[in-house]
Formats: sequence, C-alpha cells, structure tokens
Amino acid sequence: MEGMADKATGRQITMEYPDYSAEIEAIERDGITVELVERIIRRHQGCAVHMKSLYGRYQTKMEDIPVFNRIPRFTDEQEAKSINNKINNDFFSEIVDIKVGFFAGKPANYTYGDDYQAEEETGGEDAVEEASKALSDFVKRNNLFDVDMETTKFASVCGYAGRLFYIDREKNERVMVLPPYETIILSNTEITEPKYGVRYYEFLDLNDQKSYKVEFYDERDIYYFSGHLNALSYSGRKLHLFDYCPLQGVPNNRELMGDAEKVLALIDDYDSNYSDNSNDIEGFANAYMVFKNCRVNEHTMETANATGVIGIEPDDTESPYDVAYLTKDIDATFVNSHLDRAQENIYRFSKTPNLNDPEFTAASGMALRIKMTGLETKTGAFEAKQVSAATYMFKLLASSFAKKKIPFDPLQCNVKFNRNFPVDFLGEAQAAQALIAAGLPKEIAFKALSFVDDIGAVMRLIEEEQENISDLDEGDDEDEGAEDVQNQKDKEESDDDEDETVKKDGKNVGRKKRIEDG
Repeated sequence: MEGMADKATGRQITMEYPDYSAEIEAIERDGITVELVERIIRRHQGCAVHMKSLYGRYQTKMEDIPVFNRIPRFTDEQEAKSINNKINNDFFSEIVDIKVGFFAGKPANYTYGDDYQAEEETGGEDAVEEASKALSDFVKRNNLFDVDMETTKFASVCGYAGRLFYIDREKNERVMVLPPYETIILSNTEITEPKYGVRYYEFLDLNDQKSYKVEFYDERDIYYFSGHLNALSYSGRKLHLFDYCPLQGVPNNRELMGDAEKVLALIDDYDSNYSDNSNDIEGFANAYMVFKNCRVNEHTMETANATGVIGIEPDDTESPYDVAYLTKDIDATFVNSHLDRAQENIYRFSKTPNLNDPEFTAASGMALRIKMTGLETKTGAFEAKQVSAATYMFKLLASSFAKKKIPFDPLQCNVKFNRNFPVDFLGEAQAAQALIAAGLPKEIAFKALSFVDDIGAVMRLIEEEQENISDLDEGDDEDEGAEDVQNQKDKEESDDDEDETVKKDGKNVGRKKRIEDG
C-alpha cells in the first residue's frame, strides 16, 4: 500500500548494534575522552532510532505505526472527503505481553545456598544466614518482581534492556531498569558482562532548551558529560562504590532482536487489508440507484429518499427505461481467507500462541504443552540470558557487601524463574503417583510437579510433618507404663492400711491382757 511499503521492511544494517572493540582498546590505552563518548553515542544512533520506533509501536504512537500514516489509494481534488480508515490490529503488543506474562508473571525465586558447601564457602552457618538476609533484603527493597517484568518487556520489544545498579542515600544497593535506546554496553563478550557502559538521555532545562546528559561507567568511576550530542562538555566524576561496571545489558537473544521484528511486514499487511475492507464496507454500505433513460431532478431524488416513491419521466418513450440498484459484490471468502492466513502466520512466526483460538482453549495436558512449545522455546533462550545477567548481578552485589563486612559468595546465589502456565493439578498428581509406584524416589516425583518451586523446602515440610506424628506403639508403651505406676501406688496404699490395722490390733490385745492380769 502506498505510504507503507517503505516501512514494512526487514532490519537494515544501520539498525544493528555496533561492535565497539576499537573503542574499548582506545579507552584502555588512553582513557575516556569527550571525543570517544561522542563517537560511541553517534555509532549507536541508528540502533537507537530503530528501538524507539519499536517501542513506539508498543505504545501505539501515531508516527510509529504505518497504517496511521496511510494515504487513500484513490485520490482526487476532494481528497479530504475520501474514505480512509486507519485501523491498527495490535498484534505487536499482544506478542510482547504474552511473553512477559508467561515468563515474568510470577515472581522469580532468589535464594542463597544452605548446604554444607555454602557454609564452607561463606564462613559458617551464621555467615550463610547473614548472606541470605542480605540477598533477601536486596530483592525486597528493589521489588525484583517488577524489575524482572520491565526488563522482560523492554527486551521483548527492542531486543535488550538496560539495568543500572547504584548506592542510594541510605547506602543500600539499588537497581533500576533503563530503556535500551538510552543504554550502550561495551563488552568483549556479551552485554551481560559489561566492561564499560554509557547512559545518555534528553534533558529539558528551565528555559525549555533541550540538551543531553551523559554518564560513562567503568569498574570504578562515573564520568559526567552534558550538552548537545556533538558538543558535549565534561562536568566531573565520582565513585560508584562497586568493583565492576554497574551498567548492564540484558539481551533478548544473541542477535538482540525483539520478538515481533520478524513479523512486522505481516502485521502491516493485515492492517492495510483490514483498513481497505473497512473502506469498502463504509463506502458501499448502501447500494447506488441507477437511472437509465430517465429524467431525474433534485426534487425527485429528495422525494424518493423521503417516501420511497419515485415519479419519473422517460427521456425517450421509444427506448426502454429502467431504475435499478448498483451494488458491489465482495468475495468475503477470499478476504477472510487472506486475513486468517496472515493472522495465523503472525502467531506462527513470532512463536506466540493464539489464546483466542477455540482449539487452543479446548486443549489440555500434553496437547496444551505442545501448543506452547514455540513460546517455551524463545522464553527458554531468554531465561538463559537472564541467568547470565543475574550471575553478574550477584558478583556486583558481593563487591558492595564486602565493603560492609557482609560475607557473601556470589556462586552460592541461585535464581529460578517460574513460568506462568495453567497447572493441571489432577494430571500432574496422577503422574507423580505413577512415578512413585514405578520405584522412583519421592523427591524426583515431587520435583516433576510444575507448581513446586523449591523441592528442598517441600521435602523438609514432609519430614517435619512425619516427626510431629506420634508413633502408635510408643503411645501403647506410655499407657502401659502409666498403668503400672498406678498399680504400684495402689499396692503401697493397701500395704500401709494393713500395717495400720496390725498396729491397732496389737494395741487392743495388749490392753486386754493387762486388764486380765489386774
């Protein structure tokens, strides 16, 4: 469609994330300079513009969705009166939101090891408890549930997300999510392990003049710059209190591509055809009346519209005249088939389940999991990147905790992301029973249950319940012992009564004998 063809294209080379190997070498050799910072930002501009456009689609911005900028296919001098519906079917946001809800819709479990190895590496049981509390406080203080959701959203939309760690005024470790179009990571490996980082963003001063603020991060300091992108000035630096670069990237995949990028052309095609069909429906909602060999004036037309009765005079009584309706035949089958195929391909190639598909809603158990395979595949790839990013995060936190004398081994930290997937409790319970009946240990059977996040905690709860249930045999022994004690007590009381009786009888006999002698 005219006005949209130039936007419904694939990713261009200018949109790719740059290779900053040369800049890393220059920084290591000569340190950071204003010229280097400007070069780094300038090389990132093509990628940043592309990511802003993708995020604009997610926000449904007028300038970033091609169908909103379409022009009519047929135009004339009365272009303003032409029917030009601009209908956006928001597949883009649905692809992103389904992944965010599926992957980050349930809080992840951040835990510190509690076995003997963790005690050895950390410094004892008390040290493990202190390290675990430090990690737990960090998770709660920063609400990592929200951080993980925002990170997943930006990564799914743009291809990666930024994450900045800092120390707040209360000397606590904090983390915030940054838009990727404001975040540049320089790394020799992956952006989850940054060597240097640049954050740049627009700033509006009190005179409503737009300029930029730029922050450059290395393993020790933050360097501040400000001004226009091609005329920056250095304004100072300070320590960030970590031992590593605190500005990190979390990639969606190795290619740094968003989840909907591969189906943008399909989405635009669906929007354009849907809008054209809407134009046809609106333009031909009523049939057009055709007069053949008839004399019709304006008054006749108004009368016809008001009463439904038409009085006409033929132009030529010798020639046949006719009044009929002209309608446009639309092949609904062809149109619907095209839209259905486009919709099917959008979900298929973006690896997103169509939750409105009747077949999907009717599926359960194994059939449902098979339909979720595509989503699980791309989500699993993103989880691997998230775990890598978390490993660096734990190392960063350990460098800060060490300054507070808090024992903390980053390799003892674990993170488990929980899929927000409908649980078939009955089916899974039956499967667990079958595994136990087959001779497998209960721990393995219970670990297979999707709703069990921490198998260790489950096994401990089972042991505690078993310990709190008293043994029936032990109860019988206790009852028998109590009965023996009671019998012994009764016997002793009986013996005392007999002794008292004997004493009384002896006294009576002696008194009787004295009376007789006297």
